[in-house]
Amino acid sequence: MARALAPDQQVLVFSRGLLGARKHLEVTSAIEDNAEITRVHVNLRALKDYRSVYQRDEVDRLFRDYLVEKKPDLVHIHHLGGLSLGMIPVAHSLGLPVIFTLHDHAPICPRGQRIRNDKRVCRTLELEDCLECLKPQCAGQTLPGKAAMYLLAKERGKRYLTEMRLAIYQAFLQVDRFIAPSWSHRQRLAEAGIPEDKVAVLPYGLDLRALEAVPRRPAGAPVRRFGYLGTLIPSKGVEDLIKAFKRMQTPGCSLHIHGEAVPYHGLVDYDRRLVEMARAAEISFCGPYQPEELGRVLAELDAVVMPSRWYESFGITIREAFRVGRPVIVSDIGAFTEAITHLQNGLVFPAGDVFALAERMDLLAQDPALAERLAAAGGPVEPLADHRDKLLALYREVLRK
Repeated sequence: MARALAPDQQVLVFSRGLLGARKHLEVTSAIEDNAEITRVHVNLRALKDYRSVYQRDEVDRLFRDYLVEKKPDLVHIHHLGGLSLGMIPVAHSLGLPVIFTLHDHAPICPRGQRIRNDKRVCRTLELEDCLECLKPQCAGQTLPGKAAMYLLAKERGKRYLTEMRLAIYQAFLQVDRFIAPSWSHRQRLAEAGIPEDKVAVLPYGLDLRALEAVPRRPAGAPVRRFGYLGTLIPSKGVEDLIKAFKRMQTPGCSLHIHGEAVPYHGLVDYDRRLVEMARAAEISFCGPYQPEELGRVLAELDAVVMPSRWYESFGITIREAFRVGRPVIVSDIGAFTEAITHLQNGLVFPAGDVFALAERMDLLAQDPALAERLAAAGGPVEPLADHRDKLLALYREVLRK
């Protein structure tokens, strides 16, 4: 979106940068695609106390100086992970309108995904559940004793989490407009206490022109190569996909898993666990891919499976599959079912139901005509240019108030 806005708008990006060899709070700047990118390199383990997980006063000071120097017309926040909740009141105190796109469930859910360690979805947001989730997340921080003490002592932990929730809602009062990428996500935000009339629904705009050169599958070709594209973390349901694939009845099928395993709330060996699960099956771990490689990745697949367990807010990979004419199988949670209707333009299965997922995969593999019909139906993809225009209209609306 920064690239799309940059030709006729001044785009300034203030972002957290990876620490690497940089010093904590070191600031670097660069021009990338006509946008000025300023990065604050944050040591995520430099915690003074539990409050530092979401509120970093030193980042607020840097952000205030940045806004005073750059004098933007408004501030559009996309995520505060590793930065500071206080950036909202900083912008508000300078008289700047604030727009906040909530791409996931952070900061209201400390883990951002409303899913517990045992993969149960949090249909309500209870402090007791937050305590259990944050135990592994806080282990290994610079001051583990303090963090663990806050969270393992339930009453004290509840008090700190209550203070966090209060700080979040006080900051949110100073947001002029929220954006959700789907109606489903807007509903989840309403459950968390954000007024629905303050949330605009703007589906992501995608520039998928590079995928138009990907060849369509030949008419009547069987589905044999199933693929997953995305991060390898427990909430994405990759374990379910591996188990389902191993239960398939159709011979000659293969599963190709594209993506990177990243540390996930204290879990650092998830990729090894997945490889162990996949042993003795026709399953390939293809590793991460770059955006320019997306066409090649999709061209080598017959179908795409998205087995998420958490309330996904949109589903970019679904739209990518639409563009290249690949049938899609998705779980029935979050925004996926806004894009896919079962047996009309894809297949849907109950999230976490390994047997149902295996049945759906066999159905595609054994019925080429169905696969072809679902792929042909596809679905709409919001062009990046259209999203840009809607976003600019929202900016103008907020600036007029």
